[in-house]
This record gives sequence, structure tokens and C-alpha cells, in this order.
Amino acid sequence: MTGDAVVQQVGGRPWVSWWRMLRIALLAGWVAWACLAWWAAPREASAAQARADLAGGHVTSYEWGDDWEHDGGPILPVDVRLRSSGSAGPIFLWHTGDGRTHYTVLDDGATSYPPATAENGLEYSGPQAQALGLAVQAYQDRGAPPEPPTKTIMAGLAIAGSLLVLGVLVSAPGPVIGTRWFWFWVLTGVPFGLGLLAWLARERPWSPRAEPREKPYRWYVGIGLAFLSGLLISLATWGLHSLFGDALIPDPA
Repeated sequence: MTGDAVVQQVGGRPWVSWWRMLRIALLAGWVAWACLAWWAAPREASAAQARADLAGGHVTSYEWGDDWEHDGGPILPVDVRLRSSGSAGPIFLWHTGDGRTHYTVLDDGATSYPPATAENGLEYSGPQAQALGLAVQAYQDRGAPPEPPTKTIMAGLAIAGSLLVLGVLVSAPGPVIGTRWFWFWVLTGVPFGLGLLAWLARERPWSPRAEPREKPYRWYVGIGLAFLSGLLISLATWGLHSLFGDALIPDPA
């Protein structure tokens, strides 16, 4: 049986090849990772909801910040973190026990209020942040519920998937649509892991119907496609976020 075969006959019974099983496993892993990433992405909420979650004991952790910084890379462009210059606010971000993340912007983004200093010496961005700080203090006194393993599961899926993809890319029968380096740049450079879906759908050993090219795409084509897809997906994400808001397309930055 060659690496392209998807079904073999053993004792008259059809058996699904290990290539198909691995293909299904990679696809299922990507779907699980994408769903968790979408679920846990920060969504804008109100200060009232922040106080309600704090009072109800739903907050597992929180942080203050004054701006966003991107550190998700091309795989998940909406994965952002808060950057703080020292004061508490004007952005308050909190995680809840159901694995979700919310944030609220206080004091008009700290553009119209002077900093406010609380009795404990912590400097807030303004009066709204200082008022929310009282609820945070009460939350700290009660203790927080345990953090759900959402990030751990996502990291495990990403590491396992990356190792499997790298192993197949190196050891499987040679690709025919593009070179191994072409697919390496597509897999690592296309946002949201969408390059993985293209690889699973069109290339060998996953698709026995992949048509060999006389001149397979080279590495520089992969880099170009990754760059172009990054721009197009960013524009599409921005447009969909503008239409549907955080509920469907979270993008706090």
C-alpha cells in the first residue's frame, strides 16, 4: 500500500488507513482549538457587568491596563494582551469561570480625567476606575474561584498539532502542489491556522487526487501567500467585526 492509499483490504474488510485517521485527528484538533480561541477571546462589556461578576464570585482573575499589545502572531491575530504604564486603568479585563474574557474601558479612555489615588496608594486612571477598584478590593478579600484550563488545553492542542504537522511534512511522501518549504510558510504564516485546512484539503498524502504540478510552488510563493492572506483576513475580520460586533467577531484592539 502506498502513502496515497486511504483504504486497504484486510481479510475482506475495509480498513481506514492511518493517513485518513491522522487527517481527521488534525482537523478535529483545529476545530477544537478554533472554538476555544473564539470562546475565550476578549469581548467588550460594561463596568456594571464587571461589578456584577466580581460581586457574584464569577471572576477567576483580572488585570488593569492602558493599551493593547498584539502577541498572538499570524496564527491568532486577535490574541492580544494588556499593556500597563503603572496606573490602574482605564482598561479593566477579567476572566470568568466559564472560560470567557471580558473588558471595559473606563474614564473615557483616561482622556478627560486626572489620575485618582486611592487610600492604598494605587493610582487609578480616573474616578470610574477608582470606584471599580472598591469592588476589586472586596473580590480580593473573598478569594477567587479556580481558573478553567482553557489556555492549557489550547496550548496542548497547538503543540501537539505543530509536532504532528512537522513530522508529516518532513517524513511523508513528497508534496506535489508545492515544495515542503512552500507548505511550511503557508502553514505557519496564514492566520488562524487556515493554512492547515488548505494543506489537508489539497495536498498529498491527504488527498490522493492532488494533481502534480510541473513546477511546484516554491518557498517564496508560500511567503507571498501568507503575507497576502494575512492582509485579506485582517480586512475581513475588521469588516465582520464592524457589522456583527464582539458577539460573533471579537476584536478588542
